[in-house]
Amino acid sequence: MSRRRTNPSPKSSAPAEATADADPTTGRPAGTPATLIAAAVVVGLEALGAVVTGGWLTVEAIITRPRGMGIAASAGVFVLAAGVGLGFVAWGLRRGRRWSRGPVVAIQLLMLPLGYELLSGSTTAVGAAMLVAAIVTLVLVLVPPSTAVFRE
Repeated sequence: MSRRRTNPSPKSSAPAEATADADPTTGRPAGTPATLIAAAVVVGLEALGAVVTGGWLTVEAIITRPRGMGIAASAGVFVLAAGVGLGFVAWGLRRGRRWSRGPVVAIQLLMLPLGYELLSGSTTAVGAAMLVAAIVTLVLVLVPPSTAVFRE
């Protein structure tokens, strides 16, 4: 029978249990600013939209059997997978994980030109929502209280 030794983190003198607890007044993890929580909510909504859209595209491709069914179904699966990935990144933001900032910024920067292209025609509302979500998320992730979490 072997025992695994755990060494305390050199960065923190507080026990691991104290840093993982939630703030009793707000219910959110201790040390996570409201700006980062708000960014996680926006990214979570983006994830939900992508999962719903990807599922709809996949089911529609299967039911209608278009000429390019493989492309249609794979596009739906891709959007569905992107939504799941966004959900994972939103979870990372909510927890203040350092690895979540890069993917969030990259995804939001990709959403800006895509949202702009969708502003014309029947997709104006979708394009506007994408632009607003991308700008709001970028601001929330890059404000000083949020960046302080990622520097720790």
